[in-house]
Amino acid sequence: MSHATCQAKWVECMQELMEQVQIEYLPLEAEANGQTFTPSFQHYALLYIKYLQIYKKLEDCHDQMVHPQKRGSIKKVLRSTIIRILELKNKLIEKNLRLANRFVPLDEVLTDLKLNPGTVEWIVPRYFLDGKECREEIEDKKHKINHWLGVFSMPLDAEDLVDKKDPFEINLTTDQAIAIIQKNERGRMNIVKAENRVSIYKATNKDRNKKAETQNADDGLEGQVIAATRIAAHWKRKVDRRRFVKMREEEFEFLGMAPPKKDSKDGDVIEDMQKHRERRKNMQEDSDDVFEKALKEQLEWLQKKKGADIKAQLLEERRDWILDYFKEPESLKFPDKFDEFYARFDKEAEPEDGKDDKGKGKDAKGKDGKKGKDGKKGKGADEPEEAFVEDGPSPCVPQFVEQIKQYTEQWENKDESNNFDQRHDLELARETVKPIVEAELRALVDDQMREELANLKILFDTSKKKKPKKPKKPKKPKKPKPPKKWTPAMGMITNREDCVPDLVEQGILKKVAPCKLEDFLGEYHYLGAMQRSHLPHCPPPSAQMIRSLIIEHCVLPLAQTDIRQRVPQREADGTGLTARSLLLYGPKGSGKSMLARAIATETGATFFDLSPPVIEGKSTQGKYGSSLLVYKVFICAQDMAPSVIYIDQVEQVFVKAKKGKKPDANAPVRIKKDLQAAINQVQTGDKATEQDRILFIGASSQIANAFERDEVDMNALKVSFDEKVWVSFPEYGSRVVLWQKFMEVHNVVVDPVKLNISTLARVSEGYSAGSIKQTVDRVLTARRVQQMKHRPLKVQEFIGPLSRTAYCWPKDFENFRDFDAEITGEADRERERKDQAAAAEAAAQKKGKGK
Repeated sequence: MSHATCQAKWVECMQELMEQVQIEYLPLEAEANGQTFTPSFQHYALLYIKYLQIYKKLEDCHDQMVHPQKRGSIKKVLRSTIIRILELKNKLIEKNLRLANRFVPLDEVLTDLKLNPGTVEWIVPRYFLDGKECREEIEDKKHKINHWLGVFSMPLDAEDLVDKKDPFEINLTTDQAIAIIQKNERGRMNIVKAENRVSIYKATNKDRNKKAETQNADDGLEGQVIAATRIAAHWKRKVDRRRFVKMREEEFEFLGMAPPKKDSKDGDVIEDMQKHRERRKNMQEDSDDVFEKALKEQLEWLQKKKGADIKAQLLEERRDWILDYFKEPESLKFPDKFDEFYARFDKEAEPEDGKDDKGKGKDAKGKDGKKGKDGKKGKGADEPEEAFVEDGPSPCVPQFVEQIKQYTEQWENKDESNNFDQRHDLELARETVKPIVEAELRALVDDQMREELANLKILFDTSKKKKPKKPKKPKKPKKPKPPKKWTPAMGMITNREDCVPDLVEQGILKKVAPCKLEDFLGEYHYLGAMQRSHLPHCPPPSAQMIRSLIIEHCVLPLAQTDIRQRVPQREADGTGLTARSLLLYGPKGSGKSMLARAIATETGATFFDLSPPVIEGKSTQGKYGSSLLVYKVFICAQDMAPSVIYIDQVEQVFVKAKKGKKPDANAPVRIKKDLQAAINQVQTGDKATEQDRILFIGASSQIANAFERDEVDMNALKVSFDEKVWVSFPEYGSRVVLWQKFMEVHNVVVDPVKLNISTLARVSEGYSAGSIKQTVDRVLTARRVQQMKHRPLKVQEFIGPLSRTAYCWPKDFENFRDFDAEITGEADRERERKDQAAAAEAAAQKKGKGK
C-alpha cells in the first residue's frame, strides 16, 4: 500500500467516524426534543458492524503507515474504537435473542444490510506482536526458555499438544501378523494365476480373429478406408470431449461452483505483498528511530532556548499568587502550604458543580416538592437521570470527538505531497516535548517557591517578634497490614527468579507450536439467529462465533492492559467481557488445544501446562506441595505476563468429592482449591495491572460423559470459569471447507468434477476437524500425490481411513448438549421459565373458577 493510499483510507475512516459520532448522540437529541428513542438490538448491531468496519481500515492503516506521528494518532483512535466495539458487544449480549447467551448471531442483520459474513470477522491487531517493546519482550521470554531447556538437555522443539497416538496403528502379535500376511499372499497368488489365464485366453482369441480377418479380407484398400474412418471418428470424438470438458470447467468457475485455477503468478503476488510489507516495516523502524532522536533534540533545544523564559513565567505566576494571598483582608498572612496553589483550581471548579446542584435542588423543590396527583414526592426528578445514564453516549464518544478535532487541526489540511520519505513534523514534535519540559521546570520552581515561602514566613514572624512555633512531631506511620494469604504457600518462595528453571525442568513451562486463530477453520452460520432463538436446545456455536468470542473476551483484554482496564468489567451476575478463565469442551480432535495455542500466539503469551499428565507425581511431598506448585506457576505467570495457564482433562481436577473417601495424594484434584483461589486473584477493570494479564484455559473431551455419571463438581466449574465454549464437530459447510483446505496443504487442488467433495462432507458428519485432517494426511502421501496425474483421487480412498479415526456418537452429542445447557445456565433459565408459565396457568385457572 502506498503513502497516498494509506492517507486516503485514513481520511475515509475519520469521515465515517464522524458519522458514527452523530448517530451515537441520537438518543440525547431525541430526549432534548421531548421524544423517546429506545436503542434496540438492531441499533446496537448496526453500530457494532460499522465500528468493526472502521476498525479494520484503521488497523490496516496503522500497519502500513510510515509517518511516525500519523501512526501515533491512528493508534489512539484504534484503541478507542476497540473499546467501543467491546462495549457494543456487551450491549448485544444483554439484548440477545436468546437470553443471557454469550454468542450473538448477526446473520439477519448482515442479510438486511446485504453484507458479506466476512464483515464481522475479527482481525487481531498486528501491533500486539509487531510493536518494538512487545517484540523485544517476547524475544526475551523465548530466549530465557530456550536457555533453560538447553541447560537441562531437553528438546527445543515446540509442542503442538496433540495426542501422539496413531489411530491407524494396529497392535498385533507376531502370529496374528504372520496369519494376515499368509492370507494376503495366497490371495495375491490366486489373482496372479487368474490374470495369467485371462491374458492367455485373450492372446489366443486375438490370433484367431486375425486369421479370420485375413481370410475374409477381399480388398486391402477398402480395409484401409474403414480403418482411417474409424480413427478419424475416434479422434474427433476425443477432441469434442476435451472442448466440452473445458467449457464445463470454465462455466463452473464462472458460477463459483469450482475454485479458480491457480496461476504460478498468484504465489509470486503473495510473496511480493509479503516482501512489500517487510520493506514498509523496515521503513517504519527507521522513521521511528529518526523521530526518537528528533524528540531528544527538541527536548534539549527547548531546555536551552525556552527553559529560562518558561521558568521565569512560572516563578512570576507563583509569586503573584503569594502576594495576592497576603493582600486579602481576611487573611493578611502567607499561605500555610504551597500546595494550596494547586488546590485553588479544584476550589474554582467546585462552585460550578455546586450551582448546578443547587439549581437542581430548587427545581426539585419547586416542581416536585409538593405532592402531585399520585401523592408522591420527587417522582419525576430521578427518571430522566436514569434514562440518561442508560442511553447516554459512551465515554469513548467524547474521546472520538477530541480525536477528530485533533485530526482536523493537525492533519486534515496539511499538505504532505512533498514529504516523499514521510518524515516527522518538527513543530508537532516540539509540541509533544513541551509538556515534559514544563513538568520538569514546574517541579524545580515548586521546590524553589517552597523555600521562598518558608523564608518569608520566618522574616514575617521575626518582624512581629513572635517566636516560631515548634513543629509538631510527625506521627509514626502505621505499619501496613500484610496482604491476606490466598494460598498457604505465600511467603515460601524468596527468589521468584528461581521458579522459571524449576517449571521448565518439570515440563510445565514449555514452548508450543505457533498457531493463528484464522487456522481454526469453519463456515459462517447463515441460520444462526433462527436456530438460536427458536430451537428448544441451544445449538453449538459456529467457528466464526467461537473466533469472535475468544478475540473479544480473551485475546484483546489479555494482550493490552489499557484495554483490560476500560473493557466492561466482569460482574458477579456474569455480565461483562473480560474473561479470567475459559472452558473449552467438545469431542476429541475438535480444536480445543489448537485454540489455546492460538491465544498464546496472538498475544505473545507465555504458556504453562498444568494438565494432570504433566503434574502427575510432582510436588506431592508435604502438606503444602500442591499449593506450592500452583503458587509457583501463578507468580511466574505474573512476572512473564501475558500468560496462558492450560489445564487439559480438566474433569479430573474438578472431580466431585465422595463422602467418606479421601482423594489420593497424587490425584489431580489436589490442585482444585488453589487453582480456584489463583483465578480469583486475577483482577479486571480499573484495578487491573500488568501482572493481571493471565488467562486460565481448561479443556476436556470426556467432561460430558463424566457429567452424565455425576462425577463432576458443577458448582465449582461454574464459579471457576467465566466463559464456557462448546467446540463441537463441524457442520456441513465447514466440513466442505476443511476437506478442501487440508488437501491444499498437500498441494492438491480439488476439482469438483473429478472428486465429489459434497459426498465426503456428507459421509464425515460426526467426525471432528482433527479426524478429517488425519484422514487426508493418511491418504495423500508423497507417493500418492505423485500418482495424481495417472490415477485421480476417488471418494472410496478416504472412507476406510476415516472410519478408523475418532467419531462423536449421537449419545455423546446429547451428553455434550445436556452439559452445555447445565454449565451455561440454559437449563436453569428453562426451568425457571416453565415454573413461571405453570404458575401463571394455575393463577388463570383459579381466577376462572372464582368467576
